[in-house]
Amino acid sequence: MAVTRLTGVSPAPRVWSPRARLAGFAAVGALAGAAALRVYLVDPAHPGHYPSCPFRWATSLDCPGCGTLRALHQALHGHVGEAANYNLFFVVAAPILAVGWVVAIARAAGWRRPLPRVPPRLLPAIPVLVIAFWVLRNLPLPGCTWLAS
Repeated sequence: MAVTRLTGVSPAPRVWSPRARLAGFAAVGALAGAAALRVYLVDPAHPGHYPSCPFRWATSLDCPGCGTLRALHQALHGHVGEAANYNLFFVVAAPILAVGWVVAIARAAGWRRPLPRVPPRLLPAIPVLVIAFWVLRNLPLPGCTWLAS
């Protein structure tokens, strides 16, 4: 928490009303839906419609997100196996993120029944998994080359 210079007192954390949280989650959902519609309609496998990955451009290596747009396009068309060929991590993480968004909406809407929670001990594992996927998909080993986009 930040301490102000003049008074030396920490400001109170911002507390959002349930209505504001619900509006924020709805806005995120609307933006995600609009982006998904664009990716559904415009195939990212054809060059010129989307910017290229700056990490791949600079290093010629895949970042953890390389292939995500192509994977999303395939998943939205019902080809989950093809989506996994482009970015396996996305295929695993996308449903988890979608469930998390639905749970957040339910909590903001006032749902009082028990909802799933991520155990706090698992949260540090997320960046470890992303970095492990990043490294493994760039290794030229026989078991790892299929992770590349």
